[in-house]
This record gives sequence, structure tokens and C-alpha cells, in this order.
Amino acid sequence: MSNKPKRQHEEKFVVRLPDGMRERIAVQARENTRSMNSEIVHRLESTVELEAALDRALKIIDQLLAASPAYEQPGARV
Repeated sequence: MSNKPKRQHEEKFVVRLPDGMRERIAVQARENTRSMNSEIVHRLESTVELEAALDRALKIIDQLLAASPAYEQPGARV
């Protein structure tokens, strides 16, 4: 019987990496003192968070531009 605790809410997923990517990830993982798995998970989480932040920023920019009287819609006639 194993002494390792069971990990809940984890899924295994096989990913095919392009040539050379595995080694690049391994180098980054070593530099960040992480396992390759932890490095990949960290990068995926960061990407999701950055995309959400970018979406929020773009919505704010759209709102500010729409409220600006000097802003003209592309293709609008003056």
C-alpha cells in the first residue's frame, strides 16, 4: 500500500509537443525550480489569467472611446 496521499480533482491529459518544445519547457522548469508538469500548469494558468485581464482592459478601452466626443467610428462620415 502506498503512503502517498490521493490527489483529488486531477486529470491526466496527453499532449503532443512540437519538436524541441519539451526541452525548452524542461530548461524553463529547471530555471524556475519546478517540475515540467508544474511549469506547464503554471504557464497555462498564467495565460488564462492574462487573457481575462486583457478582455477586461479592452472592454474598458471600448467604454472610454465610446464616451469620448472626439472619437469617430471607423468609416463614419464627418
